[in-house]
Amino acid sequence: MQLPQKQIYLIIPLFLLVANTFAAVSVTKNPSTQLKSWVLKEGGFKLELIQRLPDQTRAFFQGRGFSSKIANDLALSCIFQAIGTNIGTPKQKHAESVSYSLKDWKIKMGDKIQTVKSKEIWKTQWSPSAVNTAAKIAFTWATFPTQQTFSSSSDYGWGMISFGFPPKTTFDLKVVWKQNNKTNSRWVRAIMCPPDR
Repeated sequence: MQLPQKQIYLIIPLFLLVANTFAAVSVTKNPSTQLKSWVLKEGGFKLELIQRLPDQTRAFFQGRGFSSKIANDLALSCIFQAIGTNIGTPKQKHAESVSYSLKDWKIKMGDKIQTVKSKEIWKTQWSPSAVNTAAKIAFTWATFPTQQTFSSSSDYGWGMISFGFPPKTTFDLKVVWKQNNKTNSRWVRAIMCPPDR
């Protein structure tokens, strides 16, 4: 059965719209480490979320003066390496600034919605005697900025980001950013916290 020409013209734009909706997020697996990465790429914004093994995180924070207990708490709280980039080119309109605030991002697991566990939230959990000043500075510099503006093409920021779940938990993340003063959002589905091997 052949569709009339008019119906074909209506179906093609609908297909392109649906394809475009799902094209912004990709998932890859590193063949040597077996760790996964989720990449959101839309307009002038790119966000990469790369699994970090808890052992990597434990070693990193213990090496910067954190106690074994606090380093372990961090390691088991679903830490990813995050890289945010302005991917616009100077000739494109969307090469202008791209900004985000983790306060706008939402995590969904089942029916429950919560916010990202930012560096500010972590710091309120530590007594002054539990974490020394040098360790707090290292933590601040090593973690993904709570808010940032990428002012030009190729401007970027990176750091560890905590979602606060145990290993192997699966959740959805709503990423919100502004581009040319317009607010954009996209759900990144079925992100899995790295296993504790």
